[in-house]
Amino acid sequence: MMKFGYFDDKNKEYVAITPCTPIKWCNYVGTLGFGGLVDSNGGILLCKGDPALNRITKYIAQLPNSEFKGSTIYLKVTDASGKQEIFSPFFTPTLKPLDKFENHTGLSYTRIISEAFGVRCEVTFFVPSDDEVLLQDIRVTNISGTELHIDVVPVIEFTHFDALKQLLNADWVPQTMTLKAHQDGEHTVLEQYAFMKRDYAVNLVTADRPVTSFDGDRAQFLGEYGYGSWAAPRPSLKLS
Repeated sequence: MMKFGYFDDKNKEYVAITPCTPIKWCNYVGTLGFGGLVDSNGGILLCKGDPALNRITKYIAQLPNSEFKGSTIYLKVTDASGKQEIFSPFFTPTLKPLDKFENHTGLSYTRIISEAFGVRCEVTFFVPSDDEVLLQDIRVTNISGTELHIDVVPVIEFTHFDALKQLLNADWVPQTMTLKAHQDGEHTVLEQYAFMKRDYAVNLVTADRPVTSFDGDRAQFLGEYGYGSWAAPRPSLKLS
């Protein structure tokens, strides 16, 4: 274990210093009523109450460690000459080398710090004890010494609420999934739900910064009719 990181006794954390560990470090954030697992590469298994019957994100633990699992963030960095670099500060799923990586597994929170391509990114995941919401505090800093334009692209893959049906039913499950967007003041809010639960079980995604674009179609996001990959989504991450 000490080969891959160290214990920070003062802050009561285990700090992994490489994104590639034999087994992902998983931390539970939240309460029995709402919360889930955040792994050391930013993957999220989120649920409300019973994880078998009220899942929110699609986290398939049996996939290879290199795969996208439920959630990630892409950073698109454009320099003054127009050259672009797209990578994940969590290493997966783009698998582009990072200059620095730290995964801080704390008491009811996870913090991932990384540096690459002239950018420092710090993301803290936690669930407030008095609210049913997973917060991601994303802080991005230009450390290159030159002008950069940085786009932050968070991605969440929702799942059918019934974990077993999500895996066993190929036709009916996708038809139940609905994604809508609406304006709430200055913010764009994405709503996701299964149509049979639209009146009482709706998942929401939003941000405290203006949103320039969004995509609710996985096949469109990945490109090539869904044959694109999470490691290199459609040239479209070139959206802005």
